[in-house]
Amino acid sequence: MKLTDYIPAVARKILVYGPPKVGKTDRVGQLAKVKKLWWLDLEDGVKTLIHSPRMTPDMLANIELFKIPDTQIFPIAARTLLKIIKGEPTEICHAHGAAGCPACKSKSLPTSRICLKEFTNDDVLVIDSGSQLATSVMNDIMKDAISKDQFDKKAEWDDYANQGRVLDRIFSIIQQAPFNCVVITHEQLVEMEDGKKKIVPIGGTSQFSKTFAKYFDDVVYCEVLNKKHKMGSGTGYSNNIITGSRTNKALEAMAEPDLAELFK
Repeated sequence: MKLTDYIPAVARKILVYGPPKVGKTDRVGQLAKVKKLWWLDLEDGVKTLIHSPRMTPDMLANIELFKIPDTQIFPIAARTLLKIIKGEPTEICHAHGAAGCPACKSKSLPTSRICLKEFTNDDVLVIDSGSQLATSVMNDIMKDAISKDQFDKKAEWDDYANQGRVLDRIFSIIQQAPFNCVVITHEQLVEMEDGKKKIVPIGGTSQFSKTFAKYFDDVVYCEVLNKKHKMGSGTGYSNNIITGSRTNKALEAMAEPDLAELFK
């Protein structure tokens, strides 16, 4: 196939990251103006949307919420997401955020359905957050120690390797998937291979986080500067912050940055 004959997929994979409380969730929530959002809430961040003055009733109604109360002793997020990304119809219980929960099924308790194979370009899977997902994967790996109340047991090299394999499975599927996906995560400062320190999106271990951006078309950094909320996606946004866009979209150049621009 000649490159001139190639038609790129329309599905977008976007990573939005930054420090806490800089408007990441609010910015992603505003996509509900133009897309239906299927929101996997792993750390109760949805409260931001409910109380945001920028979220209208119509926008809130365009968000399908899946509450997944992930904790150290109940690391359900990893297992639920692994089932969801298979693409088949999946029922998520409201009580536990578990896929195909037998306890809720036996009592006919409420569930919500999601099926990624049925997504169109008007749908977006939102994972809030990637950092909590990485924690959930590790807690699931360490579940035997946690079940014995050995909360101070340190993860070993094999545990971190297993975490990396699970996260690579999840995000490599998302990378190649025919549906839109936005992942919200936090930041960390790491030393790169050239010895320079850069702010990168959290995707697990520091080593995994160095290359976490490779799974996404657009990597957007959120911050507050001079009391103003800013977003940057251009490769040249900052020398020490990882950002970039495969379609050369620079949100920082917009008078009013809007993530919807990345879907055009």
